[in-house]
Amino acid sequence: MKNKNIPIINGSTRVNGNTDIIVEKIIEGAENSQLIALKNKRISNCIGCMQCLEKSTCSIDDDMTEIRKNIHQSDVLIFASPLYWGSVTGLMKTFIDRLFFYYRPSNKVLISSKKAIIITPMNQTNVNEETKILQDFYKCLLNCLGVEIIDFIFFYSFGGIMKKGDVFNKPKHLEKAYLIGENLIN
Repeated sequence: MKNKNIPIINGSTRVNGNTDIIVEKIIEGAENSQLIALKNKRISNCIGCMQCLEKSTCSIDDDMTEIRKNIHQSDVLIFASPLYWGSVTGLMKTFIDRLFFYYRPSNKVLISSKKAIIITPMNQTNVNEETKILQDFYKCLLNCLGVEIIDFIFFYSFGGIMKKGDVFNKPKHLEKAYLIGENLIN
């Protein structure tokens, strides 16, 4: 995927936490990736006004306008969020709610046919059980928008990666993250 645009949407709330560290390693491995750290963006909650369905425009003027431009120019989208109570962080959920903009057919063509990779650091080790809700959530949403999920990648281990910086003690996780980025350009 050389010379492709790859936005990495990071929904972590913790500065320099495990998700940030993993995302940084992915960026090191990938060319043309662009970090979109939701914690540094002004993204309002969807207010359900339905203007996007009626007029193909969003009534809210915030950082989603610029983020949508990145989405339109992308080839692969990476959604990165730690696992919080079986799902994504509140920041990521707010962002995902705003993807409703693409539900209108004239807007859907701007995102459909994109590919997505889901990155999830987690403290749990029972991946199948602990991520079922998360996987169903992403599959339902992205399928509705015509986005193909290429892969779900979970970062977990016995002893966990819960505390800030724990992932530094898991060199295989850091190597795996770098390779994810590197594989995006090959």
